[in-house]
Amino acid sequence: MKQFCRRVKAFFKSGISSVFAFCKQNKKSILRLVGKFVIYVCKTVIELLLDNLF
Repeated sequence: MKQFCRRVKAFFKSGISSVFAFCKQNKKSILRLVGKFVIYVCKTVIELLLDNLF
């Protein structure tokens, strides 16, 4: 059981470190996509509010 727990821990640790490495490499593209998503959400919320007002 201990060996299994060590393997699971190592798997998650390597997965998390690879995700962080990917984020560091693609920081600009990720920020651009997040920015587009935030603008889309804000636009949708404003449109819904305006539709409900009028």
